[in-house]
Amino acid sequence: MNIGIIGLGLIGGSLGRALTKKTGHKVLGSDIDYATTLKAELLGAFHERLDETNISDIDILFLALRPAAAIQTIKDTAPKLKSGAIIIDCCGTKRGITAEMKKLSEEYLNLYFIGGHPMAGREFSGINHSMPSLFEKASMIITPVNAPIEVLAEVKSLFSDIGFAGTVITTPQRHDRIIAYTSQLAHVVSSAYVKSPSHAEHAGFSAGSFRDMTRVAKLNPAMWTELFLDNKDNLIKEIDTLITNITAYRDALKAEDAAALEALLAEGVACKEAAESARKEKIYD
Repeated sequence: MNIGIIGLGLIGGSLGRALTKKTGHKVLGSDIDYATTLKAELLGAFHERLDETNISDIDILFLALRPAAAIQTIKDTAPKLKSGAIIIDCCGTKRGITAEMKKLSEEYLNLYFIGGHPMAGREFSGINHSMPSLFEKASMIITPVNAPIEVLAEVKSLFSDIGFAGTVITTPQRHDRIIAYTSQLAHVVSSAYVKSPSHAEHAGFSAGSFRDMTRVAKLNPAMWTELFLDNKDNLIKEIDTLITNITAYRDALKAEDAAALEALLAEGVACKEAAESARKEKIYD
């Protein structure tokens, strides 16, 4: 099988390196940045450069790009793909891009479109930080547009081959609602947390909890700005909920209400334990 990857940053580069290392498929890659393409080639992220001469040979095409760029690339690439080709994006939001995929699926009836989001990453970006092991034990979320069961089975098998623990099949709406909490809010909180004047004095006074809270503050500003704005309705709701919850702690402290404060903390413990218990249930389709 010929697998193409457009966009060879952290996700695309890691995807390519995992595929070349763990499968027997031929991997073709490209990136708009020449230096990135060259580095990816040196790291073994693809076997052959993807271009106009071989795009029609691709069986599965991954787009590891930001939403706006991915949408434009799908529009530009769809006419060049062979019948039966599968297009999978790797964007962090799903409603916008799958809506465009739906339109294109009605025009290109011979292509299969699948929204995708690998739940793996690092606080660093770029091909230099790519890893063939990035997806090991991670979850792959897909939001199918027009792919039949047999195509979904094929891509799920491929994801398993490169280390994913399982595949979650959901809707774009549910994906964006939950991701606003599990990923985007965490990045907002981390970014805001490190803006405290006390941050400059943390050396010698910080340990695991501080590292956990601050790790993702080293984000890619341009990429996360696009993702936040693409999902602003869900993210604003989560920020408002967080503000309400934090205000309750502040109010209890100001009132020196030990009972209220202890109750808030106990409630947090209960919420965490309930979530951990639910996680033990089957989550993969």
